[in-house]
Amino acid sequence: MFTVLEVKPLKASPRVSGLVLIALLVITASPALAQSSRTGERVMIPTLQSSDKTLGVQAAEAIRDQLQKQTNIRDVVVVPKADINNSLQSSGYPTTEALAPGDAKALATLVRAPQYLEGTVTKTPTGYKIDSRLIISRDMTKGQVLPSAQGAKLDDAADQVARAIKDARRQLPAEEACHNAIAQGKYQEAVAAARQGLAGYPNANILAVCLAEAYNNLKMPDSVVAVAERVRASDPRNIPALQMLTTTYRARIDSPRPGVAPARLSSDTTELLKVLGALAAADPTNIKLIQNVINEYAQLKHPEQAVPLVRDLLQTNPGDPQLLNLAWLVYLNAKDYQGAIDVGNEMVRVDTATATADYYTRLAAAYSALNQPQKAAEAAALGLRKFPNDPNLQLYNGQALYKAGQLQLALDAAKKAVAANPKNPPGYFLLATVQDSLNQYDDLVATLQNAKNNGVDPGALSQLALKQGSDAYKAGTASKDRADFQRAIKFLQLSDQLQTSADAKFLLGASAFSLGQSAVNDANDKRSCDLARMARDAFNLALINLPAGGQKYPNEAAQLLRAIPQFTPAVDNEVKRFCK
Repeated sequence: MFTVLEVKPLKASPRVSGLVLIALLVITASPALAQSSRTGERVMIPTLQSSDKTLGVQAAEAIRDQLQKQTNIRDVVVVPKADINNSLQSSGYPTTEALAPGDAKALATLVRAPQYLEGTVTKTPTGYKIDSRLIISRDMTKGQVLPSAQGAKLDDAADQVARAIKDARRQLPAEEACHNAIAQGKYQEAVAAARQGLAGYPNANILAVCLAEAYNNLKMPDSVVAVAERVRASDPRNIPALQMLTTTYRARIDSPRPGVAPARLSSDTTELLKVLGALAAADPTNIKLIQNVINEYAQLKHPEQAVPLVRDLLQTNPGDPQLLNLAWLVYLNAKDYQGAIDVGNEMVRVDTATATADYYTRLAAAYSALNQPQKAAEAAALGLRKFPNDPNLQLYNGQALYKAGQLQLALDAAKKAVAANPKNPPGYFLLATVQDSLNQYDDLVATLQNAKNNGVDPGALSQLALKQGSDAYKAGTASKDRADFQRAIKFLQLSDQLQTSADAKFLLGASAFSLGQSAVNDANDKRSCDLARMARDAFNLALINLPAGGQKYPNEAAQLLRAIPQFTPAVDNEVKRFCK
């Protein structure tokens, strides 16, 4: 599984720091931001988001006016425009611009407003449209999405928003009771308070989130999902509900209950992927949140779904070194190698410290995956200039050179990779591959033995030796050259020593038989003692190994075993005649 490096949040601008700092001072100076006993809670209506700055200011003032008309000061105190502007000006903010979410929360704290509004206002062909959300200041992720308000006049739309705010605030006493009960560990009391409040206001999402939190503390995942999904249906951007769904679906997938059908697990995975997409869309500028979503995609083995997320982050934060590093890892994990190469080049341009040995290794691998061996070799060589003793760079350099057909250079690089890290199995396999291509068979045998001595998996080495032996046996069968059969015997014996197998035993016996058959015929013609003894030893080797090979190849082994006695008298006669 791929692990994303931790990315720190983007640094706040000096203006943001000023407002947040003042808000913190207010909290420190006044731990209990209590309302007067003669007045209600304060609600802040800041400038709304709009392409027309004037319209955002006008809409906020219209909503303030309507809310004041519709409420009693003992129930609600609308924070005056003057108080908002004075606080903004003292913090160095313009008074006509909509605030970022974190700044709005800080301003609400500054003006002692337990709730505030966030929203957008647009001019339509028939009038005005306002989309808004009532937020509780202690947690800016918790809010009630309000019905979209439209009217021929701005005051008409503002009137609808004010009525929606009044309606949404009905849930707050029950939500506070639920919240306090959870803080005290009284989860059943929290459930009871939330249910009572929901009975009077079923669409109360702030309260429903508290209910889901209580169920979560009670370890009732099905209830968590039921409530959170209901919230998600009416408010797709509700971050607390989406986060609880993410956690609950993830737990279901990681630790399924006994008897859970595979279809249920598949359904949970599908739902989790949808929730992750909704969570990322809920706050696309929140780098920490996006990073968590990306990590979830990686764990679910769907890294490709993270690519659009980092692409969007880079578009809104170009040149940010932390995001470039995150995107580099995401593209690699998603196997979008060209994207990784493009981002990687930009990453090391922006921050030269990221041009590590690991970076060049991954870059070379990306080029190799795109079947660009020359580029891969160039990347590895560039890395080796800075990190000449890095075994992974030597390895990728050797692999790239091998793919490019530069065998001698690949051989040198593979030897350096093994020398730099004698415990690196891929280094030995590359060295063996190059030695095979250069027909350096004795060196290849030594490489396999050296690899075994350094802890490389004997089974893998045995298979490599088996392939070499099988290839040599096939070559000998075609060429009738004893040297091929002798080479086959050497590798097959090594394969059997590394890890015994019926395949190695049978091929060893068959190669020995073929060697003996060739030697016995030539021994008689050349009256050669050496060939006669070679034939005798080869047939004995075949007799030793063919029975074990017969476990997998019974008919073929039996046929060879029946044939050997036919050669034995001739071999004995040749040894007697020629070896005096």
